[in-house]
Amino acid sequence: MNHGDHILGILKDHRAFGRNILLIRHSDRDLLRIMPDGLHEDVAITPEGIVHAGEFGRNLRTIASGTTLHLGHTAPRRCRMTAESIREGYSSSGTTRDWGVLPFIESVIADPVQFQALWEELGWHSLMREWLSGGIPEDTLTDPCRYSDRLLRGLLSMPGGGDDALVIAVAHDVTILPVVASACGTTLTTIGFLNG
Repeated sequence: MNHGDHILGILKDHRAFGRNILLIRHSDRDLLRIMPDGLHEDVAITPEGIVHAGEFGRNLRTIASGTTLHLGHTAPRRCRMTAESIREGYSSSGTTRDWGVLPFIESVIADPVQFQALWEELGWHSLMREWLSGGIPEDTLTDPCRYSDRLLRGLLSMPGGGDDALVIAVAHDVTILPVVASACGTTLTTIGFLNG
């Protein structure tokens, strides 16, 4: 299974008329080792990540031919690079619109130092489970339910797109996890690259 196949399969099986919004994780990046994902703003996607994101864009074009693709992303370099590579894979003249950085997608990390300490103490998966179950103080990580509500309102209020738009917002797994927990009742601790 290739990166993004899960979300592409859902889109293919359930594509409806009207606006479709995909909130996806950035493409492959080098391991960040110790520092949390959101604290490495300049980390790029790998050459393989560029290829995977371009393939994702070409596959989107097959599923949603004739649709204008609207792309936005969070500020970190890997999210911007992923959006650019998707656009290049999808695009022919006039088929994409770039919204750039989406300011309403805020970081869930309220206290980077405390977040780092908890990550080192608990490990990523335990930390995410604890956070999504409401066990992490809001002064460390934003309340996941409130975060999910704000994020979904922001995504749904994005301008443009018309009746048959395909909107993609590229972010991080930690951005997507509260939405999955809130909207689907499923607690995941990671999201694969190019999925959401």
